[in-house]
Amino acid sequence: MPASLRLSLAEFLALPEAPPRYEFEEGALIPMPQPHSRHQKILLRLAALLDAHIVAHGLGSLWPEIDVILPGEQRVYAPDLVYLRAEHLDRHHEGDGRIHGAPDLVVEILSPSTRLRDRTTKLEAYQQAGVPWYWLVDQDDLTVEELELTPRGYLLAQVVAPGQLFRPALFPELSLDLAAMVA
Repeated sequence: MPASLRLSLAEFLALPEAPPRYEFEEGALIPMPQPHSRHQKILLRLAALLDAHIVAHGLGSLWPEIDVILPGEQRVYAPDLVYLRAEHLDRHHEGDGRIHGAPDLVVEILSPSTRLRDRTTKLEAYQQAGVPWYWLVDQDDLTVEELELTPRGYLLAQVVAPGQLFRPALFPELSLDLAAMVA
């Protein structure tokens, strides 16, 4: 399917769940390249640790690469990881298997082909949608940037270098060493 084709949200949502994968921005299809193996390893290990913590504490649910229909219905993204607090689980619709509305946390693993879009277009869209927490994980240098939504927009809460412990404000009893996870 040509990426230049303009679609309605309903037409986009009716596309088959098979490669190639696309995201949706104001009628445009955005092709999603196949992630690098390092990206996938980070995703797998980070998801396992976060999910174990979330389940053990009854905090809500975590999904990898699930479609998120942001408020306004002009954007549908499939972030690397999406978290909903227990009190917001009604935003996940079992019927269509998507999240409708703003997640509580979005994690994007920065790849060379998505880095700019994750830092600009998607950051702005998540901010406008009211996503409280946005993490950017760099697959190359293994840094983690934690951004918190404030009345002034996203503010950088912390940058964690490789080999340092990441203690997310959203999960204060959790600490992660990204470099050790993917060694």
